[in-house]
Amino acid sequence: MQQSTRRFARRILLIHLVLLVALLAVVFFASWGVYRSAREQAFEQAQRQQSLLVNQTASGLKGYYDSIFSDLELFKPISPDDEDTEDRIPEEETGSEAVGPGKNLRGFRVAPMLPIQLNGRVAHLFLVEKGTLGIRPYGPQATIPSVHELVDRNRAWLNALDKATISTVQQFDDRQNDLVRSFTLIGVPVGPKKNFVLVASISARATAKRFFEDVDRTSDGAAFLLDDTQTIIAASRPALIGTRITRSADSPAAATIMSLTERGGEATEPLGKSFTIGSEKFPPAMLTAQPVTVLDKQWTVLISSPLSDIDAVVRRLFGRAVFWALFVALSMTAILVSTAVQLIRNRARLDRERHELLEKEIRQARDIQLAWLPQKRARCSALDIATVNHPASRISGDFYNWFELPDGRTAVVIGDVTGHGMAAAFLMATTQLLVRNTLPQVIDPGRCMEEINRQLCMQMFNGQFVTLQILVLDPLNDRIEIATGGHPSPLLGDADGFRRIELEPNLVLGVERDSTYGTETFDVSPNSTILLYTDGVLDAESRSGERYGIERLRQALSVDSGSAQALIDSVLENINAFTGGYPFCDDLTLVAVQVQSRPAHGRPREIRHPVVAPA
Repeated sequence: MQQSTRRFARRILLIHLVLLVALLAVVFFASWGVYRSAREQAFEQAQRQQSLLVNQTASGLKGYYDSIFSDLELFKPISPDDEDTEDRIPEEETGSEAVGPGKNLRGFRVAPMLPIQLNGRVAHLFLVEKGTLGIRPYGPQATIPSVHELVDRNRAWLNALDKATISTVQQFDDRQNDLVRSFTLIGVPVGPKKNFVLVASISARATAKRFFEDVDRTSDGAAFLLDDTQTIIAASRPALIGTRITRSADSPAAATIMSLTERGGEATEPLGKSFTIGSEKFPPAMLTAQPVTVLDKQWTVLISSPLSDIDAVVRRLFGRAVFWALFVALSMTAILVSTAVQLIRNRARLDRERHELLEKEIRQARDIQLAWLPQKRARCSALDIATVNHPASRISGDFYNWFELPDGRTAVVIGDVTGHGMAAAFLMATTQLLVRNTLPQVIDPGRCMEEINRQLCMQMFNGQFVTLQILVLDPLNDRIEIATGGHPSPLLGDADGFRRIELEPNLVLGVERDSTYGTETFDVSPNSTILLYTDGVLDAESRSGERYGIERLRQALSVDSGSAQALIDSVLENINAFTGGYPFCDDLTLVAVQVQSRPAHGRPREIRHPVVAPA
């Protein structure tokens, strides 16, 4: 895949990835919004249901205790000394005898309806005389605790009682059943001087069973009844009865419960973390408190329901929403992926077709360029010439040529255009055409180079320039004429080895229109060899970045190579061994010219330089 195709693919994939991320973000936030909305609605619904439940429970508890108190007030026993005996409901003696030293209890009469009315609601029903603590029981009595245990534990409370009230919770061990039984006492003063107390005990277990059994339907929920001292007097979890709630910084649950009970009205608070009350652990829950007034006491009904119940409802709704959200996300992802793949495939096909067309044009351009260059090896006028041209890309900016002049001498030309590729190839073709047309007219290499420079400066080549070297060889007179324009000096090989021909450096062509170029003449002996090259030979690099250089080139040359082609082959082999297959960074061109022995009939000839009128 071409670089442009890869860039296009990366851009398309990035765009589609951004779109996909945006889509997933929208789906996520929409789903999250649905979840939050559903959870808020579920919480509000659960809060309303729990509020209704706690109100019903509070109303039931208040009515329950108020009914017991009303029955005690309505059917409380009377003594013969009461002044309002005539206004009382007719009463009969129950036959129950006083227990203990309280003889005054024997004169009391109680309505037979009282034990019947309170049956199943109270565990104990008895009359106590203050001071002597004589006891007169009525109706059936719970065995644990006994009436005497109740009276002994509450002596001070009973003696100080001057109005109807409720005691704090009382706890007794039932060792036979391995239970702790809890009771609250309702005391109503009776008698002319209120020196007697009618007492009814209410079992905490019976109260919880009656009012909290339907509330605590799961193992994680709970219901409590707290008195005015924040002590649990009834609970769906019996182990908590008698536990007192106190505000504590290290107990968020206790602080929340205290805050709810202090508000004076119905209130709900969620607890997002697990919490502990007494010895019982609870999961995250919603707490709802409702105050209830029983006689002169301000109690609180507290119901706890786990938040997992709310989450279970939300998860069902949210699960359906997530399913459809994922369906939409996957569908859009498939569409985006399909679109991206199709776009990339179309672009790859288009780039491949463009690449094939460009490859075809480059091959054609290379073929045309090679057609401009003479054959790699040829013999003319006692010269053996061989060449090699390796472009850095598929189109070369180097060029060479040789041809015979009208006077019988042979011109050899080598040049290098800055850069490589198509632009360099066009400038190379232009320069080569100018050399071929100008040199036969002016004969002199220097004057030819001046004319070519003038022509190139008149054209627009975007800052490109040309290095050029023109050699005119005359084997019959054993000399060469050379003109150079910024090109590396050639190497001359004879019996003493190869050495550089020292030339006057001149400015490259195509920069300064008025530049002048001289022609230098050198003698050559028969069987000598001249090597022309471009700077791509000297700039060839090894894998370590080391430059080939002129000295390695000289060492690679041998005067005993036998032919120009053999010389070229040995140099090229040496360069390849040096670079280790590392690609050339510039076009590489070599031209080897071997001067043959002079023919027996050869003789020197006069050289005439025609005069060319200035353009």
